[in-house]
Amino acid sequence: MEFGIMEDYAVRMVLYLSRNPEKIATRQEISQAMQVPLTVLARIGQTLEASGIVEIHRGKRGGYKLRKPPEKITLLEVLESFIGKIAINKCVDNPNFCVREGICPVNIIWKEINDKFRNLLKVDFKTLLKMEKGLTKEKKAL
Repeated sequence: MEFGIMEDYAVRMVLYLSRNPEKIATRQEISQAMQVPLTVLARIGQTLEASGIVEIHRGKRGGYKLRKPPEKITLLEVLESFIGKIAINKCVDNPNFCVREGICPVNIIWKEINDKFRNLLKVDFKTLLKMEKGLTKEKKAL
């Protein structure tokens, strides 16, 4: 499984907005700060707005703002707003998908991996910001 560039850009956008959750950030500002092409930010913003993650402010002083606090937004939520429910294998999320459900030892492993993977992605953006600050301090120390 591999996440695409649009998901990566969406995560960057939400991370940037999480730094100042009350502020309306312009597309230009986000593009420059997070190295996201200006041309794709409008589409990303629309998807995130439809998912209830950001709100779009139109007009001369328009831009993007988080709809809820960073601690209430997870990485999983942002990713799934683009690609739908994340599951490592179809049999994990749909028990009727495979005739071997209930007797397949691999299904047990898939479910365990899937649960752990999804739990890791439930990290919120407030936590990610703390991690980012730690990484920035480490890099400056070098």
